Amino acid sequence: MPLSFPALIERLNILQQQSRWQDCKELLESYLADSPDDSIAQLYYVNTLTNLGEKKLARELIEPMLEESPDDPHVLRLAAIIELNDDKPKVAEKFAALLVEMNPEDDDAHTLMAKVKLDQRNYDAALQYIDQALALDPENQEALNFKIYISGFLGKSDTHQALQDALNLNPEDSGTVANHGYQLLREGKVKEALERVKYALSLNPENQLAKYVMVEALKARFWPYRMYFKYKEAMAKLSGGASFGVMIGLWFGVNWLNRLGANNPDLAPFTTPVVYFMVALFLLTWIIDPIMNFYLLTNPYGRFLLDDDDKLMARLVGGSLGLALLSLAAWFGTGLFTFQALAFAFLVLTIPLGSFLRPIRKNQRMILTVYTIALAVTGISAILLEQGFLINVALFGLLAYQFIINGMMAREGGRTFGE
Repeated sequence: MPLSFPALIERLNILQQQSRWQDCKELLESYLADSPDDSIAQLYYVNTLTNLGEKKLARELIEPMLEESPDDPHVLRLAAIIELNDDKPKVAEKFAALLVEMNPEDDDAHTLMAKVKLDQRNYDAALQYIDQALALDPENQEALNFKIYISGFLGKSDTHQALQDALNLNPEDSGTVANHGYQLLREGKVKEALERVKYALSLNPENQLAKYVMVEALKARFWPYRMYFKYKEAMAKLSGGASFGVMIGLWFGVNWLNRLGANNPDLAPFTTPVVYFMVALFLLTWIIDPIMNFYLLTNPYGRFLLDDDDKLMARLVGGSLGLALLSLAAWFGTGLFTFQALAFAFLVLTIPLGSFLRPIRKNQRMILTVYTIALAVTGISAILLEQGFLINVALFGLLAYQFIINGMMAREGGRTFGE
């Protein structure tokens, strides 16, 4: 007997709360086979495809809906979400702005616009839209969760009040619990943060924020990573140009100190340790994340939470460090300079190996993948063949790589401003 529409909606709501999107898809396909013209079921189906990551099919289905019903708020909202998931926030913004214009009293429209602004890393504008949404409906759980996330990141004083409001509204909302864990992590309360995100994942095993915070909290049990986490949060508050400027400034600063010590032997005992410390710190900011991910591969939670890219970079960095140690041992045993050079090469190769999959855009990841392979082959071949020119090429390539990826990450992850 075919499922009735009310029974379908009731069942879908339960499945969506549990993030069982594949089950939603199968249920909707069965229903639509008997009722192919049900527009509401079609919208549910497109939303399900979006959550399953089937972007191409979702787009193919939403386009005729937009042509047929260009003023339907449900269609516009879904179109905006599809564009967001396809990394096209500017297109999504047009749909969200239209929704706000059509109904300025729609708190969900303001929340959607905040989501778009957050995707653009325009935290101030996102917070403005969230405040407007909450002014319209103080019990909008999604808006409260965004409020906690953004205010906590920016260090706003009203973060704890928003968190308390959300917990009072629904203490078992996985998004709210995950945000609570994130805020505890920002405050350095790692143990408490872990307890909260474990609870969030028990409520919804597919909660992406809870997964992210769990990974960060597991790594933050170690003091060096806690400092690195604070560094990441601080850099994320800067614009792309400012963060890139900080990197360039530090690079020139280290070079200036190095030259100062070389030209003034009396100052060398003071400048040289600072230079070595800064170089070690610089190297650590590149490789601490994949090193800690390599450690998490030994942890049951870590193996479940890390994505394939993080696992691959972690294994490559772990392998490169292992080869560096073996080469160092061989140098101690034989005294051959080749092994000393290989130890250095495998050590510095951890920089590209631990970062080449960081960019979001596929073309940038491909460029860095090819670049990293070429850099590794050139450097190792140059050492084995004792080709000084190729060694210089590899060293220059390593230096250039750091500027290239810093530029990419600054554009992708830098904070933006404006309306």
